[in-house]
Amino acid sequence: MCGSNLLSSLNHVQPVGNATCQELKPEEELEPATTICQVAPETPDIDICQETTQKSGNDTCQPELENQQESAEINQENQQERTEVNKENQQENAETNEEVINEEIAEESGTNTCQPEISKISEEQVGDNNNQAYQHLLATKYPKPRSYVQVLEPIGEDSYGVIYNGWHRKEQKEVAVTIMKDEEKQKEVLNELQVLETISGHGNIIGYYGAYFQPASVKMPEYEGLWISMERYSGTSIKQLFNSNISHSLKEGWIAYTCKEVLKGLCHLDKHKVIHHDLRPNNIMITSDAEVKISDVSYATIGENSHSTAGALPYMAPEVLVNTNYKVIEYTSKADVWSLGISALEMAEGYYPFSRFPSHARIKRIMHGPAPVLLWDSWSDNFHDFIKKCLQKNPDWRPSAEQLLSHPFVRNIWNERGVKSNIKWHLQREMKH
Repeated sequence: MCGSNLLSSLNHVQPVGNATCQELKPEEELEPATTICQVAPETPDIDICQETTQKSGNDTCQPELENQQESAEINQENQQERTEVNKENQQENAETNEEVINEEIAEESGTNTCQPEISKISEEQVGDNNNQAYQHLLATKYPKPRSYVQVLEPIGEDSYGVIYNGWHRKEQKEVAVTIMKDEEKQKEVLNELQVLETISGHGNIIGYYGAYFQPASVKMPEYEGLWISMERYSGTSIKQLFNSNISHSLKEGWIAYTCKEVLKGLCHLDKHKVIHHDLRPNNIMITSDAEVKISDVSYATIGENSHSTAGALPYMAPEVLVNTNYKVIEYTSKADVWSLGISALEMAEGYYPFSRFPSHARIKRIMHGPAPVLLWDSWSDNFHDFIKKCLQKNPDWRPSAEQLLSHPFVRNIWNERGVKSNIKWHLQREMKH
């Protein structure tokens, strides 16, 4: 059919006004009509054939109706396919552009999302809500300080905050007031405050006179925060006391008096089911009036048993060290008795046992070696026996603090009043210098 052959020739010859059917290639050399029609231009086949037929006068060039309909249907299908392809390409281009824009936004904002500002605002709002809830908790739990404590001049500063000289209206005495502003620091001392509230009121425990919360104030922002009111005293720690001596040692009578007072404090802790966990010479204070007080209960736990490994390693009992090896073994307040025995050794000879060993070797010696003993020959038999009782490796054989108060070493102190006066005189002399 001439119509089909003419469609195929459009791929090779540009249609002109005087083109005829004689210019076409032989029929046997033409490609099938269906293949040619897929790439034919959109110009209707019937117009081309009519133009060619009129000029050539050949009736055979008129296409049949069926072929015309097939060609029209094929062209329509091709046009629909092109339209769909164009739509798909446009959609892909739009998605690609959107991804590029999102990547640019993400690079500028430093986040992987298209809405970094919304996420940031949400996190800030959550943080503000948490902070407000925490502040409300403190304000509910602790009263405002105005009716209880008056702060005076600042006298120092530590890692928790500024320390002020204060006056406690109810107790009618001077106190030391620490104002803590940092929220994380405040959270750290909440457990300690709970312990202090439980054990306060004993002469051998550092005095605690309440915690208070001062909300934010525009007029006096320096007073905003958690106020902790503690006993104010002049004195030093037992560690500083024996280090100030040339021999780095205390007299046996001084050691006996100190141990006796510490045992009284430990009995008070036992009564309230509190384990100190960090009893050592640095945390045993002695005032200028020779009063001995246990301080720093930051690691203390409430309960008859514990498996905590908090505290200083050289003073830990064997049953405490077991828990450092990924085991969980409950122990009692007799662990504090062991710590007192190690502290007494250090008061006597200036250093704690196995002090030259590295930590892992020291732990091994304490757990598997013989119990430490006094090395100097100048100490009394009562002192040797007291150390032996305190450092029983089996806690079941180790006496409690109450039982040790009846031991001759602390019960029969020769001239105890004279010992106390001697310590007082020594401390007051040191403070003058």
